[in-house]
Amino acid sequence: MEKEKKSAPRAKFYVEQQHWAVQTAIIFMALSAVFRIVGCWGKWDDPFFAATQIALPLMCNILFILCLVLLGKKALWLTAVPVILGVVFFIIKSFTFDSWLHTVLCILLYLLVAVLYTGTVFGIIRTKWLLVPLFGLPFLYHIFVEDLAALRDTANPVTLSAGLQEISVLCVMLALLFTAIAMKKKKPQTEVELPKMKAPKVIAPNRAEKAAAGEKPEQSPKTEENKAGDSK
Repeated sequence: MEKEKKSAPRAKFYVEQQHWAVQTAIIFMALSAVFRIVGCWGKWDDPFFAATQIALPLMCNILFILCLVLLGKKALWLTAVPVILGVVFFIIKSFTFDSWLHTVLCILLYLLVAVLYTGTVFGIIRTKWLLVPLFGLPFLYHIFVEDLAALRDTANPVTLSAGLQEISVLCVMLALLFTAIAMKKKKPQTEVELPKMKAPKVIAPNRAEKAAAGEKPEQSPKTEENKAGDSK
């Protein structure tokens, strides 16, 4: 019979705090929080805006930094919590876009980020390289398409508040990009096969002692019935 093939174990990713990419990710995530606070300064009168566009992204910034610093090597999968919360922030923000098509496409992108990032840090997706274009390409699109077009629009100039909030979003993208670059996969432990041992022989105690002394074991005495049968 053929042996059943064992399913491959999940990949285990981690990051080292001393890695340059981790340090860069922490810096960009902290800068994102700073630009968010300055860009939204004085706009906390609206409770919904204050909760979803100020408090929520700031909480994501802080949680992500803490997870990288304290748990990056042991439990990187916990970074999925601030990432998913960040996806909620971006989805709410997308409803303020002028185009419904742009809103739908962005929501699909955000959901893809949640699925791919969570699947990677939990080891279901066994490679980190899907995350690099996932964060890198939208960053380039923001810079060279959306942001340049906004800067050239003299009819509707970009306000300082909107500009700082956009920089905050770009910092988040860069932080996630550098985190993906810093991810390392733990090598699976190979199972060592132990040598097979023969079953031990069981020796009766009396025979074992006589065998050790070099004597032949005595034969069991015949019963009286057997002796009577032999004489006949």
